[in-house]
Amino acid sequence: MKLRSAQRGGTYYSIFLLVVAGSILGAGLFEFIKLTHTNPFSPGFLDETPPVVTLQEAPLGIGADAVSLKVAVQDGGAGLDEVVVRISQRNEPKELLRKTYTEKPSQDETFDIQLNGKQLGLREGNAELQILAFDRSLWSNSASISKTLPVNFAKPNITVVTPQQNSVLGGSELVFYKVLGKKPKLNGVVSKSALFAGFPAQEWDPSFKSYENLYVALFPIPATFKSNADSMKLVARDEIGNSTWAPFNYRVHQRRWGSFRLSLNEQNAVRLRDRLASYARANGIRPQQESTLAGELRELLRVVTASDDATIANALKTPEPKRLWSGPFLKPVGSAPANSFGDIRVIYVGNTEVMKGNATGVRFPVSSRTAVMAANGGQVVFAGDLGALGKTVVLDHGFGLVTVYGHLSEISAPLGSLVAKNQPIGRTGSTGFATSEEVHFEVRLHGVPVNPTEWWDERWVADHIDNKVAFVRTEVVGGAGE
Repeated sequence: MKLRSAQRGGTYYSIFLLVVAGSILGAGLFEFIKLTHTNPFSPGFLDETPPVVTLQEAPLGIGADAVSLKVAVQDGGAGLDEVVVRISQRNEPKELLRKTYTEKPSQDETFDIQLNGKQLGLREGNAELQILAFDRSLWSNSASISKTLPVNFAKPNITVVTPQQNSVLGGSELVFYKVLGKKPKLNGVVSKSALFAGFPAQEWDPSFKSYENLYVALFPIPATFKSNADSMKLVARDEIGNSTWAPFNYRVHQRRWGSFRLSLNEQNAVRLRDRLASYARANGIRPQQESTLAGELRELLRVVTASDDATIANALKTPEPKRLWSGPFLKPVGSAPANSFGDIRVIYVGNTEVMKGNATGVRFPVSSRTAVMAANGGQVVFAGDLGALGKTVVLDHGFGLVTVYGHLSEISAPLGSLVAKNQPIGRTGSTGFATSEEVHFEVRLHGVPVNPTEWWDERWVADHIDNKVAFVRTEVVGGAGE
């Protein structure tokens, strides 16, 4: 009996020791996890692969204005434990970001950091950017990226040369200016948060070839511009982000828009719907489902027109930095336009309104198939099929100025070719959203539709373009030039 009691006592004692040992081990494991931020039971606990650090967007330097720093960090094993971003100058590190994953590790993280040199107290010279990332494995694998960035707070200086810009809503204008000091990476006119790029004036006129700090910008006055709420100004920015803004004198005259109605019978509406739907299917465009003919046509016009604009914008993303045109522009055919730029076009199917909007160009109806002529010298940057515009040619005339010719039946100017003023580029047709023989014509400036009537007007071209160039030539060069 005493032997059995002793055996039981020994068993209880063993269990007690096991419980104590387990408690000590559990407490130690808990503290280990707490202190090291690792998990011995995770699949990546023994992973030896370090995280991957990528600089997705890095500034070329640090200037007086804030610059964006975009960092991506990934770890597909144990996951991220800590990410540190800092910048050092003269052995004085300044922490830009520190993120510790105390609860749940992350395997994929992106950081967008605004880097402001003046707020950080940096001095002109060089600074060392460092990005560190650690994972949650037993070994605490790490990865780092270092980059030396120049620090320079000097800004370019803008001096306006042309004294006054007088324009009309929906029109075009030209301004000359000098950028002194540092050579700009970008420059031009800013309006309604959009930049209309400027170019070296020596590419415009050979008499300016010795004046590397002289620039010229052709810019649109958007039809939505409101003089009492919007503004225009010049900007110059160097390669490390230092920006200078400068006002210039301008006046925008308002104008009233007319209107016209496009009425479609059911037969024409069905034909146009089917044509647009076929184009949408062929190009992977998915309109929303509508239950009525007018609704289908409205939705198709919305998505197909957006696709047309995106295609043209892509063709114009690298504008020709040279002037390929001269003198006033020509109309594409000999007939008179059926509408004015900016007129409000209202489309009806029967008595049901389909959609309403300002006309971005003008339509030239013709009685029979007619040759379409280039309005001025330029390069073909697009020649092909679009949805609402049908067969289309786009000519780049340089400095952001382009012309668009739509609804053609055939195209005779191949992509990339240079064409002269009044050279045939195609023939009229009724492709796209057209019901009769015609050509749709647009003038766009940096992608923004503008009034083509100005560019057809010899006097307007002389007053707003040629005379300004002559004025600047006299002021800057001191003579008539070449």
